[in-house]
Amino acid sequence: MDLRGRLIPDYSLETTVDQPLVYRPAVTWRCQRCGKLPTRGPCTCGKRCYYCRHCLIFGKIRTCDRLVTDPRPLDAVQPDAHAALRLTNDQQRIADAIVRTIDRRDRLLVHAVCGAGKTPMLFPGIERALQTNQRVLIATPRADVVRELTGHLKQAFQHANIVSLFGGSTDRLLLGDITISTTHQLIHYRACFDAVFIDEVDAFPYRSDRTLHRYVRQASSSESSLILLSATPSFWDRRLPTVRLMRRYHGVPLPVPRLHLPYMKADVVTWLQIHSGKPRLIFVPEVSMLDVWQAYLREHQLESGTVHAADPDRVAKVAHFRTTTGILLTTTILERGVTLVDVQVAILDADRSFSDAALVQISGRVGRSADFPTGDVVFFANDRSDAMYQAIDQIKRANREGCP
Repeated sequence: MDLRGRLIPDYSLETTVDQPLVYRPAVTWRCQRCGKLPTRGPCTCGKRCYYCRHCLIFGKIRTCDRLVTDPRPLDAVQPDAHAALRLTNDQQRIADAIVRTIDRRDRLLVHAVCGAGKTPMLFPGIERALQTNQRVLIATPRADVVRELTGHLKQAFQHANIVSLFGGSTDRLLLGDITISTTHQLIHYRACFDAVFIDEVDAFPYRSDRTLHRYVRQASSSESSLILLSATPSFWDRRLPTVRLMRRYHGVPLPVPRLHLPYMKADVVTWLQIHSGKPRLIFVPEVSMLDVWQAYLREHQLESGTVHAADPDRVAKVAHFRTTTGILLTTTILERGVTLVDVQVAILDADRSFSDAALVQISGRVGRSADFPTGDVVFFANDRSDAMYQAIDQIKRANREGCP
């Protein structure tokens, strides 16, 4: 196994990896893998060693363990060109800014509305990075987004070595010319990537977990460029040099959500019947509500599916939903990173638990296709909330800027 650029526990790899290797204590006063403070407890070595509870999911490491890596330079990147691409003038402006940022090894925030077509805008920058022997990382907090981006990148860069990393991925610990990864998987990498893109930078859990920020920094080379992408960036992200795109690639304004309050369950059934023949996505604030609503809809002769983050069949369920005109009940797991043609969206109890950023992202699922650029978004609520009005205001302001 080639460990260049990766830092993992030593499981007697001396017999399989050519020298030289670098070893370091796995846990000192701080975990050397994730940076968190350790805990002391009984150990298999017979002593009371310190161990890290925070990154147990990646394998237990203790004071008596070692981390190992290979310090040799990484293999050269194989240059590749993306497939033929047509960008709008606005998209080309953003793409040019990304290329300049990569050339300068600088920082950039791309603030673009949902459905602006952010992914193809990355291709010229990725191509420039590969042509200048820079290794590319595209990181995102959500595994679903990794899967979606992997499909797009493999179509665009058909001859590049592309690695896809997420929980359960068969590419675990591999390193490609282009690596697409959840931010959690970057715990294993050290100073590997020269051009770093972070998609959905405001998404949970990345926005609130400083440890994940540490993983990105450790995985980046000392002179790497950093490009952040978001439709709803935080105040701290907006301090970076910023380019904005408040217009969707097809030129039609963002659908503005409707408020329906107060509401009864029968109102949801009526809404579903009005949009029969189209795929309908219903968001609920809690996993426990999925089965309750599924049973209620079944009583009214409306069959529906459910999906949530812990659902082992979620990938298959979403893939099936793409091919139907049915009803899918979901949590915020599908608030971003998924494109569904002609989908109609309802958010139940929109006044509970949903942030304004989540409401904007959910609303952005509608009208993303040029063939179906409009659609219905409705906030079903029992009371008013600041988040609902802030989300609607953000969408209206984006429309005024992008489609005056």
